[in-house]
Amino acid sequence: MRILRKMADMAANAKFRIKLLVSYFLLVSFIILILGFAYYQISAKNMLSNVKESLGNVVINNNQLLDEKLQSIRDKSEMLPIDNELYRVIIETDATDNESLLKTDRKITQILFKYFGGDMDIYSSFIVTPSYNFGNTARMFVMPDGFLASSLYRKSIEGKGNLVWIPTYRYAETLGEKDMSGLNFEFNKLASAVKQLKLTFVDEKGIFHSLPDMIPEPVLMVNLTTDYIGRLFADYAEHSEYRHLSYGIVDDGGAVVIHSDEALIAKHKPPDWLEEATDMNHGSIQKVIDGKPVVISFSRMESTGWISYIEIPVEDALQDLNALRRYSTLFLIIMLIVSIILAYAMSVFITKPISRMKKAMKLMERGNFHIHIPEHGRDEFGHLIRTFNHMNGRIEALIEENYASRLREKEAELMALNLQLNPHFLYNTLTTLYWIAVENNQQEMSLIIHNLADMLQTSTRNKKETWPLRTDLDWLNKYIYIMSSRFENVFHVQIDVADELLDMEVPKLFLQPFVENAIIHGLAEKEQDGTIVINGWSDRLMVYFTVEDNGSGMDKALIDQLKAGKMNSTGMPNVEKRIKLLYGSEYGVDIHSSEDGGTTVHIRMGLIASRQDILEIK
Repeated sequence: MRILRKMADMAANAKFRIKLLVSYFLLVSFIILILGFAYYQISAKNMLSNVKESLGNVVINNNQLLDEKLQSIRDKSEMLPIDNELYRVIIETDATDNESLLKTDRKITQILFKYFGGDMDIYSSFIVTPSYNFGNTARMFVMPDGFLASSLYRKSIEGKGNLVWIPTYRYAETLGEKDMSGLNFEFNKLASAVKQLKLTFVDEKGIFHSLPDMIPEPVLMVNLTTDYIGRLFADYAEHSEYRHLSYGIVDDGGAVVIHSDEALIAKHKPPDWLEEATDMNHGSIQKVIDGKPVVISFSRMESTGWISYIEIPVEDALQDLNALRRYSTLFLIIMLIVSIILAYAMSVFITKPISRMKKAMKLMERGNFHIHIPEHGRDEFGHLIRTFNHMNGRIEALIEENYASRLREKEAELMALNLQLNPHFLYNTLTTLYWIAVENNQQEMSLIIHNLADMLQTSTRNKKETWPLRTDLDWLNKYIYIMSSRFENVFHVQIDVADELLDMEVPKLFLQPFVENAIIHGLAEKEQDGTIVINGWSDRLMVYFTVEDNGSGMDKALIDQLKAGKMNSTGMPNVEKRIKLLYGSEYGVDIHSSEDGGTTVHIRMGLIASRQDILEIK
């Protein structure tokens, strides 16, 4: 606020020429900035749309190429269950004879080579049984026990003869090779396709045969390296113009198949947008990741159901707009220079007649009212000068008249001040009366005067709108004492307020109008046994007070008049107005009464008053 006030003061005190220059500067800057911003936003939107389309095409094309390779593996795997040679080899194998197992391994290796040997991108392929792992063991070796205990085997069984793709996993951890978990080797991370082979055989007579029940169905395992799956994306990232491009492939569960950050491969770290991408299958979305807006283009692979994506920061996507930003800045500087030159030339033309008037006003300030400024032109400045000359003839009479009027006002104000009663003088007078009453043994009178003096001193010393509830109750007790002396034996007052409320800030004298109303109107007709009960308590957010009497009661019409301030008592509507200003419109005063007798005033206030509202009341 102080800075704004200083800026406002500087603007008010600046010369007109400076104001004109600054106004032109701000106007031209505003127009250029608005146009530049609009053009930048439109360009950014179009560029971002093109980037999304381009990235989307890259992802789709890469997926198509991957799907072709993976679909080839699927097609070849469909031929194995009906391969008669494989069926006979499995049937004829003696699981207890090592020589038989080795012969079978050579035959099955040849069969697998027939199907998968032509694809150099396939790292290895196996047919796994509980007794032996048949296939290309030269590159890697899979222990049957480890495989049968792994998630790969479990998912192959769940596939029920269908090829199931397994996201990238760590070889040692998944296949039970704990001794190799700390080593780095060629097949540390693999993605696999597994399939339970329900082998069948059709003999020369056309009779269909399946594996005997005592022979477990073998499982096909085709292994792919992460380089094989991510090669296309890696090549694109290497030649891309985007500096912070990242890519990856994840399955529906969030397992990372490949990623530009190798540390994330084979981990379960689903991106935040995966669920949305799963519902859309393909497209582009814009998200804020780690505090930076990014563009993600994604597409689901038909062969595996995995989602591949490319992600780049929006800043990289809009990097070509930097040149536009530089040209806009240069254009802004040129326009500002031109505007300053034009503003200066115009200010000289405009401020010349103003300077004449300024000199004339300085002479008038010294008491010379016989000045006449030469009139030139019929424009606004010419009209202003003519008006000034015309007004100058009457200025002396107006000043004299105004001076006389102000003098009379000052005299009236001084007289009013002299007639005002000084609260300090009144307090001293009451103190003097108190000691006179004490000296004359008038104890009741002395106590009344003493309480009245304390009430006056408390009220005049505290200039705030609020004070502690403890102070308010102390003032109220003195008031009740004075009223009790006036209405002797007519009523008694009981105050029960929670101790934790005594230090809270409350509106000054907010209970007194209700106590006064109960005494004057409610208990006026009683000769004795009048009761006023004041209660105060709170919950977490609100404070409640009640003032209850057993007086004559009021009908609804009288209550409405009392709350509207149409009766003699203006204190009650005043209290409600102050409560609403201090705490809010949901707080206030309610009055419940009946003609049969008894009135209860309910007061609702907040625990903490708004500082701004207190200042507004002041």
